[in-house]
Amino acid sequence: MSDAPTKLLADRIAAIIERVRDLAAERDELRRDIDALKSRLDRHEHENVRLRTALEEAIRELREE
Repeated sequence: MSDAPTKLLADRIAAIIERVRDLAAERDELRRDIDALKSRLDRHEHENVRLRTALEEAIRELREE
């Protein structure tokens, strides 16, 4: 019996494993990007709330004058 079919199957399995590793690395990179974007969004939202509060306070003070 020839080892050719076994070798072919082993090569195909190795290629699939390599592709899965590549996809996992890409997924991890995308997750890092998503986490960084979420963090930036949270900071911007926090800053917007802070600015809105400051503006509302300034408006209140102006109305009191």
